[in-house]
Amino acid sequence: MIPKVTGEMVNHGAKRHERSNKAPHKKENEEPKVLPSNVKTRTMASFNRTASAATEYWVKGLNGDVNSNFYEFLAMGRIPYWVGGATFIGVFNGMSRFFDARGAHQAKKLGTKLATGVVFYTLAKMLSKELVTRPVAWATGVDIDQPYLNVVYPFPKVILSEPPKPGDKNNTPKRIIQDLDPQYQYQKLWESVEFPRIDLVKPDFFDKVAKKNGLGENLNNAETEAKPVLKNIISTATTASRVSSFLWAACGVALAACGDWDSYYQTYLSGAKLGSKPIKKDMPLKEKAKIKLGNIWEHTKAGTIALGETFKTSAKEFYHGAPGSKGFKKHAGKLLFFTALGSSIFGVANTIIRARSFGKNLCDENVIDKSKDSMAV
Repeated sequence: MIPKVTGEMVNHGAKRHERSNKAPHKKENEEPKVLPSNVKTRTMASFNRTASAATEYWVKGLNGDVNSNFYEFLAMGRIPYWVGGATFIGVFNGMSRFFDARGAHQAKKLGTKLATGVVFYTLAKMLSKELVTRPVAWATGVDIDQPYLNVVYPFPKVILSEPPKPGDKNNTPKRIIQDLDPQYQYQKLWESVEFPRIDLVKPDFFDKVAKKNGLGENLNNAETEAKPVLKNIISTATTASRVSSFLWAACGVALAACGDWDSYYQTYLSGAKLGSKPIKKDMPLKEKAKIKLGNIWEHTKAGTIALGETFKTSAKEFYHGAPGSKGFKKHAGKLLFFTALGSSIFGVANTIIRARSFGKNLCDENVIDKSKDSMAV
């Protein structure tokens, strides 16, 4: 509820103007800026968005915070994935204690495969996007995953120096406007086809895009001429990346269903076996710590080797089919793999070919009449 303040007229426009004039020069990290497009930055951006959606954004939304925005709403779209993944893992693992010994063993075995499937689904979906975005970036000059740090200045908070006294008409509490700290959001330059952040790129970016996509060099206005091609690439590459990533995610789930992941879990992830050197009670603390660290290293090393062997066995079963399988079951994994691979190759080729064909049409006077004030592209 906004407190009622009597006896005071506030010109909000003047207040904002006064505040902006008195504000010190903004630091470099308080301005939107383009970030390096590498695995480290993209991982950090994804972690930040996920953590904020889990701890902050939904609280602001439920409280009706006026500073909630569409970026936060989209970030919360990840929550159903977490809930669904946790449900898959917990349905069998969490209920196993209510079963008999044989039922509990089978439930844990199935729960382990589901947990592995959730992990492989996420990893395959994330990593497979690189199969489309990297070649497209090299060939067209447009990296649809190019991150930037956006800065949002929230609405200020209005507070009163003291609450008004009941029945005292002469009491007019002072109105204090408290500026809130800026909010930082990791976004992508080309996340929106309609409103790409072309204001954050350097002018030579459009020269590069024009040259790579057949528009030529030394253009009078490279930004104007390359913008239609840019939007074409964003739309085509984004669609190709999303379709391909879900097919690769399906491969990840199928991979988790093959192989003996339950045995790997019981041996190396449950903590039942942690190294081979025993720790005696009468040993000095320093000696105990040394042996324990050695056991952890030994366990980790053996577990890593076993993980590679289990993954290899699982991949063979996924590709060649389970022992004794025939017909469609024998070749289902192979078919799914080549479908996912084909979708990535087709998505890249389709994006590049369409971009260059579009660029060629823009240069053809028989197709586009540049003398007109506006033209359909």
